[in-house]
Amino acid sequence: MNPTAQTDHVLPGGWYTLWAILIVTVFAFVDRQLLVLAADPLAKSLHLTDTDLGLVQGVAFSVFTIVAVYPIAWFADRFDRRYVLSGCVLVWSLGTAACGLARNFHELFAAAVAMAAGEAGLGPLTMSIVPDLFKGRKRVLANGVQYVAAYVAISLALALGGMALSALDHLHPNLPTMLRGWEAWRIAFFAVVLPTPFLLVAIAFMNLRRSASRSVAGKVVEADADRIWAFLRQHWVAMATVLGSLGLYLLAFGGFLVWLPVATARLFGATPAQNGLGMGSATGIGMFAGVAFSTLLLKRLMPRMGRIASVRVAWCVMLVTTPVLLCFPWVMSTWQAYALMGVMMLSGTAIGVLVPTMLQDMTSSAVRARFLAIYAIAAGLLSGTAPSIVGAVSDAIGGNRSVLHALSVVALPAWMGGTVLMMRSERYFTAMSEAAACREA
Repeated sequence: MNPTAQTDHVLPGGWYTLWAILIVTVFAFVDRQLLVLAADPLAKSLHLTDTDLGLVQGVAFSVFTIVAVYPIAWFADRFDRRYVLSGCVLVWSLGTAACGLARNFHELFAAAVAMAAGEAGLGPLTMSIVPDLFKGRKRVLANGVQYVAAYVAISLALALGGMALSALDHLHPNLPTMLRGWEAWRIAFFAVVLPTPFLLVAIAFMNLRRSASRSVAGKVVEADADRIWAFLRQHWVAMATVLGSLGLYLLAFGGFLVWLPVATARLFGATPAQNGLGMGSATGIGMFAGVAFSTLLLKRLMPRMGRIASVRVAWCVMLVTTPVLLCFPWVMSTWQAYALMGVMMLSGTAIGVLVPTMLQDMTSSAVRARFLAIYAIAAGLLSGTAPSIVGAVSDAIGGNRSVLHALSVVALPAWMGGTVLMMRSERYFTAMSEAAACREA
């Protein structure tokens, strides 16, 4: 019998589970992006400053997502993951509904924390289902679908959230008397949680049961726990340059999706529907172009350059994109803002799709999972604090274009610093990846 045929297979319910969890992800993103699209009317209604908005959309999500990730993963490893995912859906749905009831900054912040805590479970649950249900080359295919689908979900979420707000604006005079007293943005938060019961039914049929536990001798676990810290100390220069560069890249990129819709609404009167369609189209086109660009370029360069190709492509993309960051303060229309966002999404995705390969090449299998977990926590903090920093800088600058100026002020030095660090990291990355390859041999 062909061994490949034995290896490459999908367990029962695998494709259904993958597509169902991607649908759940889309609705989670709709809830999250609605908070972005409704930011302008919400801020006016609740009398929020840009700093307040930045704290809600940045700190509330980044910090509390990171705080919740490990406990949720702990439960997912020990119990039926369908129950864990259902609990996550309920928590973020309640948080979304609470956003519609918020009367001030503190209540909105608490609601955003609940949304963040519920959505935090998507990461570990999504990453854990692929190796459990897809084997061999089928797993590679499933991972590819999952990566692209995550970005498609963001674009769909922007479009769906914008359409929901627009529809409610038009329907508001014809709503029942008890609903007409509520602003359209509040009703939108209630509307997007209506599919929750259907999501819970879909989860019930997923193949998400806890995988069989593996027993490991206590002394092996203890030795393995020490190995990660020895590894980090041994390669601290490579870690500082490569991870430092990626951290600055995330800091620079993290504010655009949150603040650009606010800027276009304030300057050009863009409606939520226009922002949803424009930003959704820009991010979707940019994402597909970025994935295709990096994939084709790596395919040509790796046979000649080896592992260093991913680092070289990353800093070249960052270098070429630098002038784009200078253009944001001078945009004169919504289409210019959306076009610039598309270019940023292209470069950001072109770099982001390289990151898993880059980090995997830096480590051996003995410490890889924990190394990636450390990166994920640091990445979440840096990308999540970016909106807060942009909001604070915008308040400090003041004026009609303060948000656009703040985006460039925050992003440009971080992007340039990341480019320089990535260029300097090449020889350290090469030494670290070669050492990792020797350990695997």
